[in-house]
Amino acid sequence: MSSNTGKHALIFGASGISGWSLMNQCLSYPTCSAFRRVTGLCNRPLTKRDAYLPDDNRLEIVSGVDLTGSVDAVTEQLKAKIKDVETVDVVFFCAYIQTNDFQSLKKVNTELLRTAVLAISEVAPNLETVILQTGGKGYGFEFPDKVKIEPPLREDLPRIPEPWRSNIFYYDQYDLLMELSKGSKWTFSEIRPDGIVGFVPGSNAMNMGHGIAFYLTLYREVYGPGCTVPFPGKPHGYQSTHSDTFQDILSKLEIFTALNRGKCPNGSSFNAADGKTVSWMEVWPGICSYFGLVGDEPKEDQQTSMEDFVNNHRDTWNRLAEKHGLKKGVIERQNWGHTQFMLVDFDFNREFSLEKARSVGFTETIDTVQGYKTVFDRMTQAYLIPSFHS
Repeated sequence: MSSNTGKHALIFGASGISGWSLMNQCLSYPTCSAFRRVTGLCNRPLTKRDAYLPDDNRLEIVSGVDLTGSVDAVTEQLKAKIKDVETVDVVFFCAYIQTNDFQSLKKVNTELLRTAVLAISEVAPNLETVILQTGGKGYGFEFPDKVKIEPPLREDLPRIPEPWRSNIFYYDQYDLLMELSKGSKWTFSEIRPDGIVGFVPGSNAMNMGHGIAFYLTLYREVYGPGCTVPFPGKPHGYQSTHSDTFQDILSKLEIFTALNRGKCPNGSSFNAADGKTVSWMEVWPGICSYFGLVGDEPKEDQQTSMEDFVNNHRDTWNRLAEKHGLKKGVIERQNWGHTQFMLVDFDFNREFSLEKARSVGFTETIDTVQGYKTVFDRMTQAYLIPSFHS
């Protein structure tokens, strides 16, 4: 594929855990010529240097596009800010706004998608593909005591029953794209990761990798290298099975589905995960070893939440940050609620089936512990945590 025939990718939500990886991976996966142009959109200003992304002239980061505005306003912003916007072939949609209740979450995020797709459709007449990223909440993970969850979870499972069904905004986003794609030149696919393990240069609403790294960095500082760290969850949660998703595996699957539309028809959905089903019993010791610590099973009589531990030792973190020149404010902006969800509250078997992705030819895998270690390396390079391997 020559540079003249490569695609122009537009990434909504480029500064998040998924968008950052998409910007990075589109430059080299599956080949360096698959995309002739990569445009990342975000609301706040962000430079390639600050984002720790390659200084590649194919990549442009555009800020100041506010998807909460009207379709007409966003259309004008896209035309004014994006070079060659009319040549966009592929849209990756990873934008997200956190709210405090299910119904506002559904309304806000469904409208974000509607505005984005209607606006780009208006200015990019040759748009071929929209890739929507959703997640495991569509399988009912937020309601494990009310909804039957029977792994391995497959994409063709029926939606969860009411009244909980009405709380899943992913369903509304999917239905919206199905409606908008009718009679359009473009088709769409939905990608469903479970917990995403990844790096972003700043804060991110759904990032358990950062929370774990901050917690273990501080734990080592308080108790010393070589100490034992009990898993901060429950005994049965330590042994339950799940399917972590390293950010680069996720972005590669999203790119694969965008470039292989003959294998991925309109409305197709694909689970995303590292490859091997894991439990925290397998992963926790390997993660802790990166920090020079010994990961151990939970000790229920010694439990302190990760957030409380960090808050109780804030002065220690500030001294550590000053000593190593770390970025300020990172633990204050960490979404500890999400970290708590993923390590403690989601304590049931929830592994994904990857048969569907494999059936269309996507075979990328990574060892889950290695995925975490890559994230920690990236955090070190960005001065979010100190180096433990210098």
